[in-house]
Amino acid sequence: MYRIKRLDFNVAYACNLACKGCISLSDFDRRGVESLQDIESQCKTWSEILDPSVISIFGGEPLLHPRISKVLDAIRKYWPNSQIRLITNGYLLKRYDPEMWFRFGSLEMQVSVHRQDHESLITNEIKKIVKCRDKWETKRSYSDGHKQLELHNKDLSIYKSKFKRFVMPYKIVNGKPKPFNSDPKKAHKICGNPNVPILYKNKLYKCAPIANLVDLDSTGNYKYKGFTAVDDIKSLVENINKPESICSMCPEDQAHSVDHFDSKNVLVKSPSVI
Repeated sequence: MYRIKRLDFNVAYACNLACKGCISLSDFDRRGVESLQDIESQCKTWSEILDPSVISIFGGEPLLHPRISKVLDAIRKYWPNSQIRLITNGYLLKRYDPEMWFRFGSLEMQVSVHRQDHESLITNEIKKIVKCRDKWETKRSYSDGHKQLELHNKDLSIYKSKFKRFVMPYKIVNGKPKPFNSDPKKAHKICGNPNVPILYKNKLYKCAPIANLVDLDSTGNYKYKGFTAVDDIKSLVENINKPESICSMCPEDQAHSVDHFDSKNVLVKSPSVI
């Protein structure tokens, strides 16, 4: 059993947004979600291998999963001591009973605001959840263009986050994503999530971008294979938060970052969500 700080768990490939430079490649034609059966199977297998302090429910947009409550139940069942963190853009919170979020055992909800002109819509959905309970603790923080409001209750914590810039994990050549071939150490130094492996289609990857890029790649540009449950997981765990050759796929400076406060870089795919 390997103790790690955080594990991202991909449960949806589709997203209701198309954000330029998205690490989950939402600006490509991503569709579908993981079946609940496959999610439960992955939980059973990997809970005997990995013991993460935090498990982030990742996408795409997890709230597009039609059985998201069952997904959260499954993860809580197999990792009873891990902190569960739901990562969402918040638009689809209106589809769910606000009371639902208090029943999963100390859930964290990170709501990432990608469009300033839509922030009030998302804030209103957060307010509906907050009204379900009293005695919330509030904290605000600001660092490197990242603004965050924290709301803490004994059963739920909500983090409303605004990330101004995202470093693109690929460049586009003839309409296809290609690696930058950077200095791995320099690329790793500016990485937004340098220490977060991801469970993606029952394989473990060093980071979310490489999992999504390998899945999308039809040209053989990305030489990386995810780790199965019977592979040498120890080698991956020992290299968490360390630069490796695969890190060269990302840029080594901020010149290739995308401003997500510029609405033209964040498109809403379905008008019905706003």
